[in-house]
Amino acid sequence: MKNLFGKKIKKNYEQFSNYWVQKVVHKRKKNRFAFFEEYCRDKKVIHFGCTDWPIFDPNENLHIKLNEITNILHGFDIDKEGIENLKKYVSQDYFSDFKDVNENYDVCLIPETIEHVDNVRTFLENVSKIKSKIFLITAPNCFSKEHLRRNFYGEDYFIEVVHPDHNCWYSPYTLKNQIEKYSELKVIDVILLEDDKMICCVAEKV
Repeated sequence: MKNLFGKKIKKNYEQFSNYWVQKVVHKRKKNRFAFFEEYCRDKKVIHFGCTDWPIFDPNENLHIKLNEITNILHGFDIDKEGIENLKKYVSQDYFSDFKDVNENYDVCLIPETIEHVDNVRTFLENVSKIKSKIFLITAPNCFSKEHLRRNFYGEDYFIEVVHPDHNCWYSPYTLKNQIEKYSELKVIDVILLEDDKMICCVAEKV
């Protein structure tokens, strides 16, 4: 068994009580979009964080790519200016308020959005009200080898390579824990995407 830095360690947690040791079984998928496609192709999907604020690029925008494979695609984002811009590329329905989302969906896709929200509990409580068969909620993995390698601290400073709008980092356990603590969803799978850079919790309503 190896730790996050690749060093061999004994599988021994005796210095901790079971209260502190959290084991999360996971699967791995190399390509993020290919994984989303497995669930979204020919389906009715609502996509959160669709505008990619503030780094919108039509050649890289996930919503535009999803529009090519889904049957019906709706977008949700609080960035109303970004939505107006995105409408030039995808002419389907958009929402900026949970109370306006009343349709049934096959997939509720929430990729790399939860780390941006101001109040995670309120956000997940509202997500619970969406009528969807399956929920895919992803976040950057704080324990990704790449993320660990590129951060650095000295005697009196810390250099962290992170989106300036992020409010927190997630681990496989804490993402799963918050989803199940603050919503009516049950996580049925945890997937590491893109060589472990992203965590995806696949969830359904209890």
